[in-house]
Amino acid sequence: MKRHYHLIAAALAAFVLAGCLGGAFNLGSSANPPADVTLVAGDSSVTVSWTMAPNVQYWIFSAPADSITTDNWTKLSGGKATINAVSPQVVSGLSNDLKYSFTINARVDGGPGGPGSASVSVVPRLAGAKWSVGKPLANDLRGTAFGTIFVAVGARGALYSSPDFNSWTPVTWTPLTNPLTSLPDLNAVTYGISSYIVAGAGGAVLLSTDAITWTAQNSGTANNLYTLVSNGSTLFVAAGANGIIINSPDGKTWTTANSGTSQDLLGLAYGNGLYVAVGANGTLLSSTDGTTWQSVPSNTSLKLTSVAYGVNATTLVGTFVAIGEAGTLITSTDGATWTVQNPITSINLASVSYGRQYVTVGNKGAIFTSTDGTTWQAQVSGTVNDLVSVGHSAINYSAVGVSGTNLSAI
Repeated sequence: MKRHYHLIAAALAAFVLAGCLGGAFNLGSSANPPADVTLVAGDSSVTVSWTMAPNVQYWIFSAPADSITTDNWTKLSGGKATINAVSPQVVSGLSNDLKYSFTINARVDGGPGGPGSASVSVVPRLAGAKWSVGKPLANDLRGTAFGTIFVAVGARGALYSSPDFNSWTPVTWTPLTNPLTSLPDLNAVTYGISSYIVAGAGGAVLLSTDAITWTAQNSGTANNLYTLVSNGSTLFVAAGANGIIINSPDGKTWTTANSGTSQDLLGLAYGNGLYVAVGANGTLLSSTDGTTWQSVPSNTSLKLTSVAYGVNATTLVGTFVAIGEAGTLITSTDGATWTVQNPITSINLASVSYGRQYVTVGNKGAIFTSTDGTTWQAQVSGTVNDLVSVGHSAINYSAVGVSGTNLSAI
C-alpha cells in the first residue's frame, strides 16, 4: 500500500509540473508559449532566451533527447523542469557533446501550463570556442582571474570586477578603488585561501577577501612582479624581474625565496604538488614548497611567458603546458622532463590557462584551445588587439589585453 501511495504521489507531481492539473487548484490560466525560443550552447550549460510577455510565468523542460514535449519529459532519462524561468535562463549541470532538447510553456497567476513551444535542440561543448567582445575599458589590462567573481587588473593601477559571466552576453566590468595613491601598473591577479592577491610594478601587492575592499601589503621587494599562483589552501607565490620569487601563507606576510636565477620570471603554475616558474631565455624552475627552487632544462632558449597545469578528463593524465614567443610550446607530465612540441603559431603567445581545456592567447587577438596540450585549434576572438592574459572559472574564460580589450567565453 505504501508503495502505491508513493507511485501516485510521483505521478501527481509530474502532472502538476506539466500543467495538467493546475486549473483544478487555482484561479490562474494558461498562456501561449513563446514563439522565438533560442539556445546558445555553453560549457555544461545552455542559455535559453525568448521574448517574455508581461505577467506571464514560464517553465523550461529539458532532456538529453532528440526532441521533447511537456507531456513526455518525465519519461525521458535526465528530463527536468526549470520553473519560473526568466529570459535569458542558464540551464546548467549538463553533459558536454550530448544533444539536449528544450520546450517552454507558460501560465498566468500560477495557472495550468499551456502548450509547449516547438522543441529545439543544441549540444553543450567545452568553453573557449565562442567568444564575446566586451566594451573596452579605460586601461591596458594585464591580468584576469576568478575567485567568486572575475577580477581584472592593468596599467596605472587599474582594478575591475565582473560577476556576470554566466550567460552569453558581453560582460559588465565595475571599476574598483585602488588604495595605492601612486597607482603602479598591476600585472597579475590570482585567488586562493579565500583571498584575491594582485601584484605589480615596484613590488606592489594588494589583498582583498571580497574583491571590493583592497589593502596594500608589504612584499619586501622593489622588483616588478609579473606573475602569481596559489596552491589554493596554504601558499601564495609571486615572481618577477631579476629572478625575484616571494611567497606568503596568507597574502600578508611575504618571504623572499632563492630562485637561483637573475632572469625575469613571467609565469607560474601549480599542479600535482609542484610549483613551476618560466621566464626569459627559456628559464624554467620547479619547487615542491615554493621556497627551494631548482633549475630544470626547458630545451628551448626562447622566452617562456606563461605555464598552466591541467588534467585530461578522458585520460586523467596531468600535464604542464608552457608557451611563449613565436608560438613556443613545451610540455611535461612531471615538471622535470620537458618536450618541445611543434609551435602553436608564429605569433607571440602571452598567457595560458586550464579550466576544462587549455586556452592560450597572444598578439593580434590570437586564441587557441587544446584538450591535451599538444594539439591546438585556432578560435575566432573577434579582436585584433594583443591579448595579454586569460583566466577561467569552472565553466568559462576571461581574456584581457591592450586598450582595455576584454573577452568572455562560456
